[in-house]
Amino acid sequence: MSQENSNKKGKGGIVILVIACILLSALAVVSIIFIVRKSREDSGETEITASATTEAPATEMPVTEKPTTEAPTTEKPTTEEPTTEEPTTEALPDGTKYEVPAPCGDLYVLDGQLFNPCCAGHGTGDYYAEMVNYVGSRLPKGVQLYNILAPTAFGACLSVDVQEEMIGNNQPALIEYIYGQIDPKAAKTVPAYVNITRHNAEYIYFNSDHHWTQWGAYYAYQSWCETKGIPYHEPDFYKKKYAFPGYLGYFYGLANKPKFLSENPDTVEAFVPNGTNDMVFTDKDGNEIAWDVVRDYSERNGSYVCFIAGDQPLVTIENPEIKDGSACVLIKESYGNAFAPLLVDHYQYVYVVDYRYYDRNVGQLIADHKVKDVIILNNLEAIGAGRVDMIRDLFR
Repeated sequence: MSQENSNKKGKGGIVILVIACILLSALAVVSIIFIVRKSREDSGETEITASATTEAPATEMPVTEKPTTEAPTTEKPTTEEPTTEEPTTEALPDGTKYEVPAPCGDLYVLDGQLFNPCCAGHGTGDYYAEMVNYVGSRLPKGVQLYNILAPTAFGACLSVDVQEEMIGNNQPALIEYIYGQIDPKAAKTVPAYVNITRHNAEYIYFNSDHHWTQWGAYYAYQSWCETKGIPYHEPDFYKKKYAFPGYLGYFYGLANKPKFLSENPDTVEAFVPNGTNDMVFTDKDGNEIAWDVVRDYSERNGSYVCFIAGDQPLVTIENPEIKDGSACVLIKESYGNAFAPLLVDHYQYVYVVDYRYYDRNVGQLIADHKVKDVIILNNLEAIGAGRVDMIRDLFR
């Protein structure tokens, strides 16, 4: 019995030892599981957070952030390019004259340039705007009317304060007022005076004449293209240009032929259209004459008449390089002469009407030639009631 008891005790000790080992092993396993689970949970939390960030903010943020970081890079060229292509306002020197010009014959002079103080009032402006609205209402559906009011040298080169002091009014304010009275449904107004004034340190008006130079007309053309929504041709686009020195214009006589001008006459520059330099004009007697869009006046003193043969009732230009049937009518006084050649490379047909001499119905001309664009161009010396009635009469 004692041996059995001894064996039983031995077996019981072994059992206890085995149980203890099992318990210790279980405890170790539990600890390991706990540690692993804890580790996994910690890892799982990180993955969930990362996953949430990836699926919501993190996949979308790169998409939303990339534009934010790249947008300035892609947008800067688009916001900066127009600033450099546009008449660079900040980079351009200011040619505005802040002194009151001195009397010179029937005119005034400052820095060798003659000025004719002129600026109509609001009543004249209202009458002009009414005419533009009337013309717009008379055009067939699908025909777009543009109006260009050009400042003279007085309005573009002298400061507003000087203009106010001399005549109690200023041309930029008057143009803004007139444009405000024109119905946008009747016509698109072209802010040419803004672009012209930006370039007033350049040779944009003659010193001895009331006209603008080719450059003044060019900056008005730039503004017209921007208003129409088409790219304008850079000056380098024109393969042929003329420069005619020795020009003494209309103001020269009004100022009693001052010596400072005869010793330093103007130069007439002209851009020849690429598409064609051929045109036909109808003179005041009804004769049709073949001529040049820009005539070579190298053999004589420069002349503003080099542009479209001067003031003719009707000029017809067909550009053989364009075959789309496009056509425009330019209704103008003499400021339009330097402007007309710049239209040639945009249309198959350009019709130029001088409202002072044309005695037919322009509405019929528009209908006959399927014209889609009509441009009225006037300088601020030419918007009196008599001139306005002439334009209105073309559409009766």
